[in-house]
Amino acid sequence: MKYEQMERKMPVSLKESIVRQPWCAALHSSGKTLEEILTLPVHLAELYRELSSDERRTLRLVMSTFGCLPFTRERLEKEAVLQMAGAQVSLGLWGLRRYGVIVAFRKTWGEQLYTLPEDAFAGWQNLIFPVAELLKPCALEELSDLSDRVIEMAEDGSTPSNPRGLAQQLFHCMVSCSRQPELSLTNKGTLHKKQLLKVTEHVSLPARILTSSGLTYAFTDVYEEPAALMLELGMRMGFLYKNEVGNRFLVHHQHFENWLQYSYEHQQAQLYRIWRQALIPAPVWLEHGIASMERATVLQWYSLSELVQTIRTCCSIGPKSMDEEALGQELMAVWIRPLTIFRFIELAEDHEGGFWFRWLIAPNLTSDMCSDDRSLQAVPSLYVQPDFDVLLPPDASLRLEWAVAAFADLQNIDLVRTYHLTKESFGRALDHGLRSSEVIRILREHAYYDVPEGVIITLQQWEEQKEKLILTDVTLLRCQSSEVAEALLRNEKCRNVLGERLGENNFIVPRAQVKHLTKCLEAMGFHPNPRLAPNASNEGEQEMPSWNGPALSLCYSKDTIQLYEIDPYLPKREDLYPDMQQIPASWIKELRDYHTSTRKDMIRKAIEWKSVLQLRKEGRDCFIIPRMLREDRTGWILEGWEEYEEIAWTSDDWKEMKLILPGINDGSVREKEETLREL
Repeated sequence: MKYEQMERKMPVSLKESIVRQPWCAALHSSGKTLEEILTLPVHLAELYRELSSDERRTLRLVMSTFGCLPFTRERLEKEAVLQMAGAQVSLGLWGLRRYGVIVAFRKTWGEQLYTLPEDAFAGWQNLIFPVAELLKPCALEELSDLSDRVIEMAEDGSTPSNPRGLAQQLFHCMVSCSRQPELSLTNKGTLHKKQLLKVTEHVSLPARILTSSGLTYAFTDVYEEPAALMLELGMRMGFLYKNEVGNRFLVHHQHFENWLQYSYEHQQAQLYRIWRQALIPAPVWLEHGIASMERATVLQWYSLSELVQTIRTCCSIGPKSMDEEALGQELMAVWIRPLTIFRFIELAEDHEGGFWFRWLIAPNLTSDMCSDDRSLQAVPSLYVQPDFDVLLPPDASLRLEWAVAAFADLQNIDLVRTYHLTKESFGRALDHGLRSSEVIRILREHAYYDVPEGVIITLQQWEEQKEKLILTDVTLLRCQSSEVAEALLRNEKCRNVLGERLGENNFIVPRAQVKHLTKCLEAMGFHPNPRLAPNASNEGEQEMPSWNGPALSLCYSKDTIQLYEIDPYLPKREDLYPDMQQIPASWIKELRDYHTSTRKDMIRKAIEWKSVLQLRKEGRDCFIIPRMLREDRTGWILEGWEEYEEIAWTSDDWKEMKLILPGINDGSVREKEETLREL
C-alpha cells in the first residue's frame, strides 16, 4: 500500500500529530505534502537522523524480516528475540508510528497490524543497508562477451516468446479486440471461448506465467494464464472496460491510441510498473531484490550473483542466513525469468556459467521521461513488397503498426513483423472510412523504397469495385402521417440531420445522426422509440470507471492491508510498563547486590515487561534479555540471550544487577550499542 492511499484513510488527528513535529513542520510549511516528506529519499535521510537507537534497530528489523508485508507486534518481537527485548521493539514501533514511518491498522476483531508504505521502501533500504556499494556494473571489456551470450528465455523450455516483448503482445491482443463486432460476456462474466481464441491468437507466453510469480486470478477454469495476463493488462491500462450492464467488454480507443503515441521503451516501462505493482507487497527478499535492481543503470551489465549477495545482506539479521543457491533459483523463477520473457531485462551467461542481467527499459518511470509524439512522423519505417507484404523492422513504432494493421493482416510476429495486404483486409479498412489515397500516402511516406506501382494500381481498383455496391447501416424513421413528416422538414435542426426521404412518411437516417436527431425530436415534443438510440455509440463515450474497482482486475490483489482501517490511537510511552510506581526505585537507578528472592522478583518483572537486565559478572557489565526463570531441586537458573548467545546462569554467576527499562533508564545500553556499531 502506498503512502498516498494511507493518507486518504488516515484520521485528521493522526495526520496533524505527524505534521506538528519540528522536523516535519518546516518541510510541510514549505509546501511539501506528507506523502513527499515520508517517501522521498532526501527527506527520509533527514528523518533518519532524528530516529533513536531503538527506532533505527526496529526499522532495520522490519526491513529485514517483513519489508512491506503486514506484521503484528508479537511476530516482530519473536524475530527480534536474540538481539532486542520486547520492550525495545514496542518502544521502537511506538516512535516509528509517531513519525509516520510505520502505520498501524486494526482488523474488525481488534487485532493490530503494522505495515511500511511500499513507496518508502527503496529510500529506507538505501539508508539502512549499503546496497549501492554491493551492486556494481561489470567492467567495460567484459560487455562484448556478454552481449554475444544473451540467453533467449523459452516458453516452458520450448519455443521462445515474442522477441519484442510484452508491449508488442498486448498490441496484437488489442488489435484483435478492436476487430471483433462485440466482446460479449457469458453469464459468468467471461469471454466466450471462440472469441478468447481470436483475441489471444498472437499471444505467446509460458503457460504458468502468473502462478510461477505467485499471482492468482479469477476464472481459472476459463482463462489460461497468458490470456488472463493480456486481459489484466488491457483493463489496468484502461484499454478494456465493461459496459454499464456488465455483459460485454468495450474497447476504449482513445486510451489505446494515446498509449501508442509513446516510444516503445516507454510503453514497455508502463507495463513493467503494472507487473511490479501486481507482485507488491512481495516476500521481503524479493522486495530487496527489486529495489536493488531498480538502482541499476539501463544497458549496464550486473552480476546476478552479486544481486543475490545483496539480498542476503539485507535479509540477514544476527546469525540467520538465507541459502544462496535456493535464493538464486527462487529469484530466477519468480522475478528474473518473467522480466526476461517480457523483454524488460536481458539475461546473459559468462564463460564460467555465471548469470548477468541488464535493463532494456528505465524501471523508475517518471512523467519527465515521457516522450509523447502526437504526429505520425514520415520517416522510413517499412518495406512494401510486390507480393503485397508489408514488412516492419524492429524499430518501427507501434503507432505506425496500428496504421498498417488497419488495412493489412498480420502474418509473422518475429522481430520483423510481416503484414499482408488482401482484398478483404483492404475492404475492412474502406468500411471504417479509410480511402485508398490515405493508405497509399501512409505506405509512400514510410517506405524505405518506392511502393511498387502494381500495389498502388490494385488498391485503387479494389476501391472502385467496392464503391459499386455498398451495404450501409442506417436507421429508418417512420412517421405516422405525411403531416408529421412535413413538420420535421420545416424544423431547421431536424432537416439538417434527416437523410433521404422514403415515400411520404419515412426517412433514412444515417447512423451517426441518430443520437442528434433523437434530441431534436424530443425538443419538438415527440417521443421516439428508445431503441432508436444505438447503445454502441453511447457506450464509447462513457466515463472510464476507476482503475481500482474490483471489476477492472482479474488478478487478486496481494495488498490485503487496504481492507482495514487505520488505528488512530497512539499509546503513551508509560503504558509499556503498567504499575511501574509499585516497584522499588532502586531497581532501575543503580547496580546493587540483592537477596535471592529480590533477584527473582526483578527477573520476573523484566520478563513480564519484556525489558532488559544489566548484570555485573566478573567485573564486566552484561545486558541480558531474559527468557525464563527455571527452578528445580538444586536451585534456580536464569535463561536468556546476551548478544545473540544463549545463556543459562545460576544466581552465583553474577553479583550486582539492575532492571533496564527501554525509554526510561537505558542510556548505558544505547552507549554500548553505539560502541559495537563503531567496532
